[in-house]
Amino acid sequence: MTLSFFRRHRKAFMVLMFAAVISMVFFMSWRAMWETLGEWLSSSGPRRVVATIGGRAVRAREEGEFYAGVKLAGQAAQWLQLTLDSPDKSPDERRLVYGYTLGMTAWPIIAQSIKAERAQRDTVLAWLALYKEACRLGFDASEAQVNARFEQLKGLGMTDVHLARVADDVAGGRRGLLMEGFRKDMTLVAYINWLSETLGAAVEPEMRREFTRMDERVKVRLVTLEVGDALDQVKDVPEDALETQFGKYRTFLAGKSPEGYGYRIPDKVAIEYLVADPAGFEKEAEPQVTGDDVRAYYDANRESEFRIEEEKKDEPASADKKDAENAEDRKPPEPTYRPFDEVRDEIRKKLVRREAQLRARQRLNENVAEIRTMRKKPELGIWADGTVVRHVAVEGRHTAEDLAKLEGIAQAMRETDAFPACALAVVELVGQDKARIAVGEISDVFTDPDGAAYAFRVTAVEANHEPAALGEVRDKVMADVRRAKAFELIRDQGKRLLEDASAKKSLETAAKNAGLQTVESELFPRERTIPYGGRWVTFPPSLPKVGSSPLVVAECFRMAEEGRQRTLVTLADRQMVVAAELIERKLPREAAFDTMRPLVAQRVASRLVQTAIGGVLDTGAVQRRMTVVAEISDAAPEPRETDEEDPGL
Repeated sequence: MTLSFFRRHRKAFMVLMFAAVISMVFFMSWRAMWETLGEWLSSSGPRRVVATIGGRAVRAREEGEFYAGVKLAGQAAQWLQLTLDSPDKSPDERRLVYGYTLGMTAWPIIAQSIKAERAQRDTVLAWLALYKEACRLGFDASEAQVNARFEQLKGLGMTDVHLARVADDVAGGRRGLLMEGFRKDMTLVAYINWLSETLGAAVEPEMRREFTRMDERVKVRLVTLEVGDALDQVKDVPEDALETQFGKYRTFLAGKSPEGYGYRIPDKVAIEYLVADPAGFEKEAEPQVTGDDVRAYYDANRESEFRIEEEKKDEPASADKKDAENAEDRKPPEPTYRPFDEVRDEIRKKLVRREAQLRARQRLNENVAEIRTMRKKPELGIWADGTVVRHVAVEGRHTAEDLAKLEGIAQAMRETDAFPACALAVVELVGQDKARIAVGEISDVFTDPDGAAYAFRVTAVEANHEPAALGEVRDKVMADVRRAKAFELIRDQGKRLLEDASAKKSLETAAKNAGLQTVESELFPRERTIPYGGRWVTFPPSLPKVGSSPLVVAECFRMAEEGRQRTLVTLADRQMVVAAELIERKLPREAAFDTMRPLVAQRVASRLVQTAIGGVLDTGAVQRRMTVVAEISDAAPEPRETDEEDPGL
């Protein structure tokens, strides 16, 4: 009876089964798309208008794609520079590698202005406005220019494999976004370079002042008095002096008061982290390193790493005159290298280690990406297997000084960011939505000098606060009071020394009577300038026993200008007193001005350009110029990188 019933109604049952399957598929698809669809339909979705620039609406998606694109382009440029640069290349080739990678990206400037793991919306909008301004003025880079840049890099050793690798490693396969990022980044660079070439012009009076700073020199005799030498003269410290010192500086962080004191308990954080040790990936990495890889490394680095330097033999003094005349015609000996068979295992270990480090970073990057997709904060121990990836929960709460002492992770860096600073930034800006990462949020991957990869998160914070009583910081207050009294002693001693030197017309005689030693400097300018990395770097000269001190140098030149013979300089921050006596002064050499004119003009123009560009690129100036109006509060979600898969390069 039952079987016949099913036979009679089998078509109806088939329709019901088909409808059930379709419903299940529809339900699962709807569930998977619900969050994304809700985001698109809600006021916080990518189609939401977040600002207007020049009267035109800017949507969240446009802002996010701009920031993600230029960030990826900058990171890709850094990746390519590290990959293509090598000691065996000629200086010109290395310069070109830098020029077509890091030298052609605006990301270092952008990153410096953002100074956060998650960019501030107003800053991103300012750079987006600057990009739109550059496009309006005709500086927008084309896809052909991006391809021409790649062709130049191919001539310097880049291959299609490198290009595919950087797209995968840096952009996670989002090649279309990376290409668009290169185009926008090159547009910004072209505009900034144009500003550098057109703003600022050196004029004669400014060049004269700069030349005086570079060429005028003085020579001085010095006596230095340091706090450490007078500490033994400070005996008992009364209790009321400790209470007074504590009460005066209890609200300041260490070193933040005008006098440099401070007893406020500093920020503290509790952290945990995942660490991927490259040693655990070496077995996995070994099959990836082939004999061809080893041979290619040997051929590429033979000159720089495996050349055998020959010892120079001393020629006898009575060398034959004819041999000496023919020495120039002799060919230099052929260079010799360590045999490939001798260094094969050494190279293999190095390549395996490098591949293992790469796999460690990739594994931790995958873990971080998976953790960030979860709504609830997961336990990090889930991703640790105890060997390849370990989970470490650091007990207690720690200051920046404590974090800098942790084993391994203390030396970890991400680009130019150090781990302790990133961890403490959470506390400094907690609640303002401006921290590099939020409490409980996993960080980007950091690496230490040995190649180990780390990803941390702050689990608790303790903001800086005043100590409840003197007892909490008594030792520090005692040390500061003793040093303060010792500083008063050496300051009074310095005054007496200068008075005695004026009476005897000699600092050397006065110092000898006081049992002190004098030192003499060489002739030194206000600033020293050396060429470094294709530009001129300026730094203050170093004086004997004083070291590098712009204040002491400035006072020595002021003494010479005012016609004084001696001066006393108090360095409160270094707890030092310096007595100086002028020995000799050499005015700028007029004959050298024409010779040094190009350098002087370069320095003056560079300073003027930096000042002018600073005004042009200032966030507020860009926003006023382009009438940027944000339509959100500072507490709104920050721009995020798009997760959409884009077309290939």
